Amino acid sequence: MGRTVVLYNGVDLTADYVVSDLRRPLLPKEAMGATVPGMDGEVYTGSRLTPRMVTLTMYAIDANIALREAAARRLAAALDVQQPAPLSISIDGGLYLMAVPTSTGDAARFTQANSFQVQFKAFDPVFWGEQRTVTVPSGGSVTFDVDGTYPAEPVISAPAAANGSGGFWRVRLEDGSYLLATIPSGLSTAPVVADCAARTLKVNSINRMLVPAADWLVLTPGTHTLDMTGTGAATVTYRERWL
Repeated sequence: MGRTVVLYNGVDLTADYVVSDLRRPLLPKEAMGATVPGMDGEVYTGSRLTPRMVTLTMYAIDANIALREAAARRLAAALDVQQPAPLSISIDGGLYLMAVPTSTGDAARFTQANSFQVQFKAFDPVFWGEQRTVTVPSGGSVTFDVDGTYPAEPVISAPAAANGSGGFWRVRLEDGSYLLATIPSGLSTAPVVADCAARTLKVNSINRMLVPAADWLVLTPGTHTLDMTGTGAATVTYRERWL
C-alpha cells in the first residue's frame, strides 16, 4: 500500500508532507427529536446529514529546519481559500468533497520534523464522483443507469428546443416528474438550459419560472428513463454522489 496523497484545490499537500491519523465520520447523520410534556425521552422528528469534518495530521520530515519552514509556508498558502474547494484523498478512489479548512492548530516542531493538524469542513457532506453525460434524442427517449449512493441533480441543455403539439417542450422522468419550457412565439427554436441543483431555468438565455406542475429532476441511484415532448436533442449532465 502506497502513501496517502491529499489534493486540495489542485495542490498536492503531500508533496512536502506525510499524512497520518486521518479521521472523519462514517456517516455524519443527526437524529432529531422533540420533547413532549409527560413523556419520557423524545419523539423522533426526523434526521439530516450534517457537515462532514475531516481531520488529518501532516508531518514534514527533514533535518533542514529552513526547508521545513518553507514547506509550512507553502501549506498555509494552499489552505488560504475563500470558498469551498475540492478535497481528494487517494484512498477514496477519485471521489472528493467540497471543503474549506477550519483550523490548522499550532505546529509541533521536533529535531527533524514539523507536524500540523489540519481540519476541513465539508458543508455539503456528500462526496462527488464521476461526471456522466447522456443524450435524450429529439422527440425520443433514453434509458440509462445512475451510479452512486445518493441522488444526483442534473443539468439539462437543449441548444435548439422546439415546442411539441401541446405548445411546450418537456423532458419527463419515468416517475412522472418533468421539466417544462415554452419556446416564445415568433421563434421556431430556442436554447433551453435547466440546472436542477441551482434551481434555474433559462429559455433563450432569459431566466424563467418553472411552471407549478413541473419540478426539478432528481436522479436517484438506479435505472432511469427520460422522454421528450417536442423536438431538440437534450444533453443531460450529472455527477455521481456518494455517502
